[in-house]
Amino acid sequence: MTALPLDLNDLFLFSQVVQRQGFSAAARALGLPKSRLSRRVSLLEEHLGTRLLQRGPRAVSLTDAGQALYAHCLAMLAEARAGEEAVRQRQHEPSGTVRLSVPVAIADAVLSRLLPQFMQHYPKVRLAVQACNRQVDLLEEGVDVVVRGINHALLPSSLIQVPLCTARWGLLAAPSLALGTVLQPQQLTGCNALLFAPQGDGSDVLRLRGHSEMSCDIQMNALLRSDHIPTLKQAALAGIGIADLPLYACAQELASGQLQHVLPDWHPRDGRLVMLYPSRRGLSPAVRVLIDFVKRELPALLEYRADESVIKN
Repeated sequence: MTALPLDLNDLFLFSQVVQRQGFSAAARALGLPKSRLSRRVSLLEEHLGTRLLQRGPRAVSLTDAGQALYAHCLAMLAEARAGEEAVRQRQHEPSGTVRLSVPVAIADAVLSRLLPQFMQHYPKVRLAVQACNRQVDLLEEGVDVVVRGINHALLPSSLIQVPLCTARWGLLAAPSLALGTVLQPQQLTGCNALLFAPQGDGSDVLRLRGHSEMSCDIQMNALLRSDHIPTLKQAALAGIGIADLPLYACAQELASGQLQHVLPDWHPRDGRLVMLYPSRRGLSPAVRVLIDFVKRELPALLEYRADESVIKN
């Protein structure tokens, strides 16, 4: 990195001498020794190779070169003050860009409706939303806030973790699948399945969780694996197999009877959602208001009730 050819402090000191019409007045105003002030201006003149001030017994006056430099000094100071004001303004009014990463299912089913409300409340905040299910390195990728579902995996201790809610998941199927009466998980062994799974997960085993920490591994016939909730839901509606899906994404289909619960007392995953961000210190107002907004609004949108036909608005 190339250093600046001029000491910006010297330009400021020079401008103060001009504004206060002398070294003595400028020294008193700045709380500096007059000799130091005179030396800094002399060094500036030496660096530029020209005289900037005509020093008289009672006052100083600008040379032509000094007049030209002084005009630029005023512009420099005005820009510096404008920059400071812009930063301070951001500390009071949320503005700027916030980078948010959310799971694909959340982006499709909820945030496409939730975030417009946020943007109406905070019109000066710009959002950059990443929809993905992979683990995100917040610092490496420049992401401000992450919403993720977790099971029992340990999260980096360097991150602040804010619990949001538990989104209910279930095993769902279309009536046309004609499963009959299913009372025990073992009855699903070998059934066609539509599994929510990240890329690279080729297992046909579905772990179900019940009451009192009970769990059961079922060997399924996985016809479709995907981390895209709408794809799994459409396949389930077509009667292709049993899908593990979040209930908030299927509220209308459950209410209309297009999808039905299979083993309602068992669920395929915990569905715990958390919000992650690097540190509480140094958060911009824009990031803070987004964190508060998501924490306040998202749990209500993900709440599923069997007596409701749609997700709550």
